[in-house]
Amino acid sequence: YKVTKSPYKEVGWAKIYRQCDIKLELPDSFTAFHWHEEMFEVPQEAKLLFSSDLVKNQGFILGDNVVGLQFHFEQDEDSVREVALNDGNYALQNNALHQTPEDIIKHGVPKENKEILFKLLDYLLV
Repeated sequence: YKVTKSPYKEVGWAKIYRQCDIKLELPDSFTAFHWHEEMFEVPQEAKLLFSSDLVKNQGFILGDNVVGLQFHFEQDEDSVREVALNDGNYALQNNALHQTPEDIIKHGVPKENKEILFKLLDYLLV
């Protein structure tokens, strides 16, 4: 499956929308951290799990034990600050989300993201 240049560079915070139901309760939408300008092709056997307004393929689920994600659940306040400060010029160049490094840091990591991530990880372990 291919990874190609995305039509939009997403750097910063943006909404993610759930696209299919799986055997756990996930919110219909949440705000996630993005730092990419590539996108992946969803495997033919997989279901599209998440999309954003700009990039359709933000996450997929394959069977009951494989999840692929484009956005970043793993970031905490320190890692967001670190990447924004050390690679902030990347955010300023052709960023479809129009967020500066300062905007990205100021936003903060939504508390529910860790809960959603742990729900997904628990699902994969069952």
